[in-house]
Amino acid sequence: MTEEARKLIEKSEHSLEVTEELMSDGYPSDAASNIYYSMFYAAQSLMKSEDINVVKHSAVEAAFGYYFVKTGRIEPKFHRMLIDARKIGEIADYDIQEEIVEPTASLKIEEGKAFLSAIKHLLGI
Repeated sequence: MTEEARKLIEKSEHSLEVTEELMSDGYPSDAASNIYYSMFYAAQSLMKSEDINVVKHSAVEAAFGYYFVKTGRIEPKFHRMLIDARKIGEIADYDIQEEIVEPTASLKIEEGKAFLSAIKHLLGI
């Protein structure tokens, strides 16, 4: 694993820790927004480990689907988790009409943990 990929995994793990703190402090909307970044960093780590250089959020999602889901290296449910987490994060960050509630945030956090675990498994860590 490259140094850059390792640092992205560390960033993903840190983001997950912060997400759990936000949740326990009663901020489900902020937690839901933050869990997406944990997943995004993990996906970027996987890309970097294979010398796939994408930065934009939409490009990471597309490349994740193309290089890892389509090839059968990871289950499609993880691609869906990443896409859904981004949508929930955007609602949490930008939508003034809708609030992310605790059950939704808790589900996203569990999905984020599963996502990170699957990426680490693919990376052999």
